[in-house]
Amino acid sequence: MAVSLLLRLLFFVFFILFVDGRCLDDQKKLLLVLRSEFRFNSSIPHSFVNWNETGDCCEWSGIACDESGHVISLDLHSKGISGGIGESSALFQLTYLSRLDLSVNDTTTREIPNQFHRLPNLVHLDLSISGFMGPIPSTLAYRTKLVELYLFGNFLTGSIPSFHNCKNLESINLSDNNLMGSLSHLHFQGLKNLSALDLSYNLLNGTIPHHLFALPSIQILYLSNNQFSGQIKEFSIVNHSNLLRLDLESNRIGGHIPNFFFQLRNMSSLRLSDNLFNGTFELNKIQSLTSLSELTLSNNFLSVDTNNMSSSSHLNELLMSSCNLHDFPNLRNLPYLVVLDLSNNHLRGDIPSWIWGTGMFYLNLSHNHLTDLQKPYHIPVYLQTIDLHSNLLTCEFPLLLRSNQSNLFSANFLFLADNSLTGVIPTSICSITELVVLDLSLNNLNGSIPPCLLEKSHYLQVLNLRGNNITGVIPDTINGECPIKTFDVSDNNLGGKIPKSLANCNELVVMNVGNNNFDGSFPCKALPESLKVLVLRSNRFHGELRCGKSWPDLQILDISSNNISGTLNLLNFSSLRGMMIQSQAHLRRNRSTFDILSSNLFYRDEVTLTVKGIEVKLVKIWPDFTSIDLSSNHFRGEIPDAIGNLTSLYLLNLSHNSLTDAIPRSFGALTELGSLDLSSNKLTGRIPDELAKLTFLSVLNLSYNHLTGMIPTGPQFQTFSADSFRGNTRLCGFPLDRSCNSPHVPVPTPSEPKDEEIEWGYVFAASGYVVGIGIVAWTLLCCRRWRERYFGKIEEVVDKIFYERGRRRRHERRVRRREERRNGLRRHHH
Repeated sequence: MAVSLLLRLLFFVFFILFVDGRCLDDQKKLLLVLRSEFRFNSSIPHSFVNWNETGDCCEWSGIACDESGHVISLDLHSKGISGGIGESSALFQLTYLSRLDLSVNDTTTREIPNQFHRLPNLVHLDLSISGFMGPIPSTLAYRTKLVELYLFGNFLTGSIPSFHNCKNLESINLSDNNLMGSLSHLHFQGLKNLSALDLSYNLLNGTIPHHLFALPSIQILYLSNNQFSGQIKEFSIVNHSNLLRLDLESNRIGGHIPNFFFQLRNMSSLRLSDNLFNGTFELNKIQSLTSLSELTLSNNFLSVDTNNMSSSSHLNELLMSSCNLHDFPNLRNLPYLVVLDLSNNHLRGDIPSWIWGTGMFYLNLSHNHLTDLQKPYHIPVYLQTIDLHSNLLTCEFPLLLRSNQSNLFSANFLFLADNSLTGVIPTSICSITELVVLDLSLNNLNGSIPPCLLEKSHYLQVLNLRGNNITGVIPDTINGECPIKTFDVSDNNLGGKIPKSLANCNELVVMNVGNNNFDGSFPCKALPESLKVLVLRSNRFHGELRCGKSWPDLQILDISSNNISGTLNLLNFSSLRGMMIQSQAHLRRNRSTFDILSSNLFYRDEVTLTVKGIEVKLVKIWPDFTSIDLSSNHFRGEIPDAIGNLTSLYLLNLSHNSLTDAIPRSFGALTELGSLDLSSNKLTGRIPDELAKLTFLSVLNLSYNHLTGMIPTGPQFQTFSADSFRGNTRLCGFPLDRSCNSPHVPVPTPSEPKDEEIEWGYVFAASGYVVGIGIVAWTLLCCRRWRERYFGKIEEVVDKIFYERGRRRRHERRVRRREERRNGLRRHHH
């Protein structure tokens, strides 16, 4: 036996050294030519260092060969390749290739080559997340051995070519593209071996062909995030259907949910959320799907009947957000339920006690009208996420106790924001040893921040206490490194100084202490270099802005409405690389695959900006959004030219200071600038012509300075009203009623508008700081048009605020007149 084992081992070693290691010269030459065709991102390490004339090419990184030394596998996944593959590339001479992976590279502006028909042995092709544009090559349809095709995460357009010749195709993934057209012309009937079809994240439209559901080998059918519309008509499904996972989410499909879905006996996942399905849906229909573990019905126009549910269901996840539920559904007969989402409904009264007897680890009852919990209640220790925010809970904190009434339950994510909770934050909350997110914002909590909350924050990543009545100071109790990424205590009554121990939070991304009573100098030593969002607005900070630190990733800086003085040159603007276009592009290119893939477990930060003199709350923060607000302080001297280096800057507000000298011409380099406010300073000289060339600029305020000369002309400048230039008595030209050739005529200066805080509830596709698995939609990766939509939405909302303000005043006047008439009638009656 030992001799036999030894012989086998020797044979294996011989096979590795002398069979798999033989690289043919022609194969090596083709690979070296292919390497020379690639361009590489110098900031990303690549694996081509051993691709050279010496050595065995079968041992090179990403290469596998057959016994004869032919290259059969080429894996170049995420190698920083840019520039794309040409039609005459050496790649298409590697005719023995059966597996090719070019995914997660940068071939933007290139189409997929038409030469794949020259690779007759190709079985696996992955071109996902590589920026390919244009149509899908029809030549792919002639690769009859093709088993897997992945085109996920590109920008492909046009219609889908016919794959009726691909009888051996078992998996096709065209997800996350910009494909246009319908599926009506496709001949999927020939794909008898097709087991997985993924067309999600495209712009496909029309109705969904019925025969897709009846393909004999189909197991996975993903059609989500398209523009499919119309109804899915009833269809006679064969009993032997193998469909396991069906995803139709985020389309425009209407009508009733088809009954034939519930004849798919092997179904384990059915996702129907975010459509136009309507009518009454009886939840007990899922009892025929004995293998069903996931059902999503959220955000439709359904009325869900949850009566008569049998305990035979093996349902693990049930999502019924925005399903027009008025009564709490009776789901006590679903013993395997671990994820339940009933948010955004009309549920009233107490949370029933039976819900705490289930085995759930995720519970979302947010955005309802729930007032309390039925007692007695026993919170299961394995409930990891509980989201009760935006309800009418009025009980005194602590809200949730274990059955022994001594400790809080051991949740990881606790969302109780936007309720009416009262009392103090108890020190017993520190006993939740693995707490990751604690959001108690927008309540009526008072007292102080428990020192142990920061001292024992071994897992805490998000602490949000915004919008309460909390007093005292921020405890200086952080010992060693802390994992906090979001720290928001804004809109409270906190005072004192920012503790230096916050600098130990080396992963801190968002710090918001705005609208409190903090004093002292600029808290430089308390601010870690990891910050992306820093808000110190509306406090009592004073002194000069002296700070030797740099924040290379900072994208939002707001220190407005304080008493900070000195010159702006004390702030090293050149170190703010996160506000430069080149750095932003670098960050986009280095996003991991997980940033592309979707998830619904995330946390959104919120920030307040001042636009057009009013405060606007952004409930989601665009990853590339950059803003500097230094307004309403005591800065003096000139505006640094270095601000012109912040080429991705969108909002710049330096108003209400004592800045002098001319507006820097370097501002002409701020090509992404959408809002510029330099009002109420002591600026002199002419308005630079370079400002008139900023085509993205939509908000401009230069009023109340000492500017002179003619207002420059340009496409954007012609759209600004006289309010943008008022208070500069020596300015002339359009849009002012003052000709540059006429004698100086002083213009009355109206009172300046007051700030008014308006909450912006608009939800747009962007992301804040992500907890757990991140989500950044692939469409946010590069295109300027998405930036224009986002920033344009800010302007649209601000304009709407002005409109709503006027309409509200008119409404108040009407109400007042009605009340006066009613009071007059009452007096007349008496």
